[in-house]
Amino acid sequence: MCARVWAPVFSDVSDPVLRVALWSGVVATLLTVIVALVIVLLRLALLREERRWQAFVAQWRPRLLSLVIEPSTAPLPALPAGERRRFLRLWVYLHESVRGEAAERLNNAARSLGLDRFARSLLAGGSRPARLQAVLALGHLRDPAAWEALHRLAGLRDPLLSINAARALVQIDPLRAAETLTPAVLQRDDWDVARLAAFMADARDAFALMLARHLPGLRPSRLPRALRLARALRANLPPPSLHRLLQQRTEPAVVCELLPLLHGPEWHDGVLQALQHPHAGVRAQALRAMASIAVPADLPRLSALLQDADADVRLASAHVLVDLPFLGEPDLRALAAPGTPAHDALRHAIAQREWGGEAR
Repeated sequence: MCARVWAPVFSDVSDPVLRVALWSGVVATLLTVIVALVIVLLRLALLREERRWQAFVAQWRPRLLSLVIEPSTAPLPALPAGERRRFLRLWVYLHESVRGEAAERLNNAARSLGLDRFARSLLAGGSRPARLQAVLALGHLRDPAAWEALHRLAGLRDPLLSINAARALVQIDPLRAAETLTPAVLQRDDWDVARLAAFMADARDAFALMLARHLPGLRPSRLPRALRLARALRANLPPPSLHRLLQQRTEPAVVCELLPLLHGPEWHDGVLQALQHPHAGVRAQALRAMASIAVPADLPRLSALLQDADADVRLASAHVLVDLPFLGEPDLRALAAPGTPAHDALRHAIAQREWGGEAR
């Protein structure tokens, strides 16, 4: 019957272009139906997996929480091989929120179920999500047997996988990780400095030492990142290294990152000289650095920057002057005539101080 219906239709289409168009429409329709079926099947598979996950969580989450809270909890039952990925996912999720003895009890439970060996196998042959999960787990487990595999992953160009592998290395052996990772930390702009500082804090002194060693050999373009990392870590870099950078009068970006690291009266003269830097960003940063080391003799040079051509510099100068303990409000109002940009900057800074201050 179908052949009788379709045959006349195709026999009437003698133009090759129309015939191609007709067949293209048929193929497109079939592909649309196939895609719709695939989407439905995928959706059903996701719903089925979600139901399995919820059932697994309902079964295993109370057991793991009991293990975290009560040291004398009975050992966990055997884990079916098909449930290891789900267990690893739940275990990592819970581990992110515990510390100390509770974390160690979770580690012992994972080792008793062979999760350390399973995670190492995922590093070698798992999918990207599975490898990421394994990286997180092995970091929490502080598994030295995974060091080489994690080190290789830290060298990948995948930002998410590599930075988490670096984190795992720090968790396993902070001192060794500081020596191994510092060159990559200084070169990889795809590794966020704030996140690096968060997990490198356990090895702050070791990373500070490695940063100090690498500073002299870094290209000027790499110096701002190194100094920004030192600031995020609150690392104490050796004063000779900082003096050398300050005296070199390098690029403005370097000086801007260097100035917040200069604390204490021994840096007074160097910071004071930076107030005359031709770059407005450096002058503004130098003013902020002067806030904690200024003395009454600096008042003429600080107040002179209220007349600076750059608005950010004027505002930074006003904030510093407002915070000086040896200046009262009458002294501040006498520094600039009403209606001038300097007066506006001072009024803005005073208003912020009266309202409790804002992030500067």
